Amino acid sequence: MTLTEISGFFPEYYLNLRNVCKETDIEKISKFTNDKDRMEYIDSLEFVRSNDLKIERKFDGKNSSTAAALKEKGNQAFKAMKWLEAMVLYSKSYIALPDGKNAEKAIILANRSAALYHMQKYDETLLDIQRSMEYGYPKELIYKLYERQASCHLAKKNFSSALLSFQKTVSTLDDAKLPQEKKAKMKFDAVAMISMLQKDPKATKNAEKHKESIIAPGIPDEKAFTSTAIRIDQNKDEGRFARAARDIKVGEEILVEHPFAAVLIEKFAKTHCQNCMIRTVIPLACPNCSDVVYCSEKCLKQAGESYHKFECGLLETIWRSGASVNCHLALRIIASQPLEGFKKIKDQINGSLSIEEIKKLPKNDYRCVSHLVRHENERTASNFFQHALMARFLTKCLETAGYFGNSANPDDVLLISSFILRNLQFIQFNTHEISELHTSKAKQTEKTVFIGGGIYPFLALFNHSCDPGIVRFFRGTTIHVNTVKSIEAGLQISENYGPMYTQEKREDRQAKLKDLYWFECSCDACLENWPRFEEMKIDVIRFRCDAAKSCPAIIEVPMNCNDFMVQCVHCGQSTNILKGLKVMQDTELMTRTAKRLYDVGEYSDALKKYIDLLKIMNEVLAPPFPDYCHCQQSLRDCFLHFGNSYDLE
Repeated sequence: MTLTEISGFFPEYYLNLRNVCKETDIEKISKFTNDKDRMEYIDSLEFVRSNDLKIERKFDGKNSSTAAALKEKGNQAFKAMKWLEAMVLYSKSYIALPDGKNAEKAIILANRSAALYHMQKYDETLLDIQRSMEYGYPKELIYKLYERQASCHLAKKNFSSALLSFQKTVSTLDDAKLPQEKKAKMKFDAVAMISMLQKDPKATKNAEKHKESIIAPGIPDEKAFTSTAIRIDQNKDEGRFARAARDIKVGEEILVEHPFAAVLIEKFAKTHCQNCMIRTVIPLACPNCSDVVYCSEKCLKQAGESYHKFECGLLETIWRSGASVNCHLALRIIASQPLEGFKKIKDQINGSLSIEEIKKLPKNDYRCVSHLVRHENERTASNFFQHALMARFLTKCLETAGYFGNSANPDDVLLISSFILRNLQFIQFNTHEISELHTSKAKQTEKTVFIGGGIYPFLALFNHSCDPGIVRFFRGTTIHVNTVKSIEAGLQISENYGPMYTQEKREDRQAKLKDLYWFECSCDACLENWPRFEEMKIDVIRFRCDAAKSCPAIIEVPMNCNDFMVQCVHCGQSTNILKGLKVMQDTELMTRTAKRLYDVGEYSDALKKYIDLLKIMNEVLAPPFPDYCHCQQSLRDCFLHFGNSYDLE
């Protein structure tokens, strides 16, 4: 990911400064050996100080008139029985309401619950009913909510809750401002339902003790997990990397990791929870700004008590600046934690820590990420200058938001700006794109869409391969890592930074990796120049030597070969290729079965079939060959369906 997008006011600001400064001023930044001195130098430059960007918090999206207009449009859509359109308009109206407008929020959420009920979204309806009541829905109208609540419970076959809701409907009808005849009719209907439910043992059992439990949408909290099969090693040429501590089977889950920090991109700010990044049907709004939404009260509270209290009112400025997700992530790492925490470790972040020492740190300790590779010694003066200006801008954002208190201490500002400069460096090489799978059954398409970025400290230690051994998928912001091949003990466990040998030529992959990550790839696919999928030979079978444990040779045999035994030129042992041909026949039927299961949405069963296929093929055959690559990709596709997904229909 780049430092800035194509458009925005920061690129223009940077270019203007480059035009007014002397090249010697920029070159001087090269003599400094730490980020604090670099930032102090940048702050001392007169042309920088005199051209400061003006930053202010804005809350333009909150407007009562706009909210009222959207509500009226929602009402019109509701009357026309356009339930989805009404629900969306009510959500927009609710988000636009300023803080303190509780009465209006109660009405809009009640209206949204009605639209959701017609969409048969009963859990979401119950949530909005509860929220509307908490905001103080009018006493004379609340019977409507209890009646709707009762209907939802009936639809969910939760009869004890339905009984309680009908009883509340009857008791609240006394306050309703309705014609006596209509009120009597509603009471009669509700009493009839109560009478019927009271005859049902399921409804009356523990009804008095029953406590309604409405669970907010979202994903359950997942426990982080690191397999004992992973060992982190280090050497001069490869840096730190993951190695298999034992033989690892294909399909094995080896890592579940929460992000140290994660950021949702602007495009999905109104459709996904800002905190956990799941898509939300019934968004909760920030009380002060209209820039973000949340999936639940839990996420709203977590964000509001940490990073969002400093980003609120500034997100529009950050987005309009052209700052990339990487830059936003550099800011959020700081905004998520109090200033005092960074001050306590300011003299320790440059120290060297072993992997074992890092593992013992609290999960929110900045040193868990500050050690990640940043290629500090390879950066040019111009690169440092641009990054330092961005760090200064992001620090100004925090200062405007009150991160440093009412009166910012210059030493504290300098410290945080130096940390942000450090963040920008290691984030450049260690960010993972958080994704969501978009599917369309009508068009028979599946596409992985980038929705945000995150820093995963442990996964960041894995090295790249153009033939990766793992696949990643996300549940919210939690990353899951599973193997897509068998990995022998002692071998590297490699992930993929973007370029895959099946899709791009070696020279293109090498150029991309050099440009983005500053290294030359030496994986097997690059060293041996494996062909892309479309270039793979279909008339040649690649057999493993029968002496595979002691001989790593691959024996290429033409499809029309009439010999049953082929001698390995490496070890001299003969290999029986009939076994391999039998495997090819057996896997053909299994492949058809796996594909059929996948096509009907039975992803767990399809996954098991593809795992079995890879195990069988891996015993006698060696990649790259089309069937193996196709099976491996199908395995990846299965795993993606267990993560964030969205049906476009």
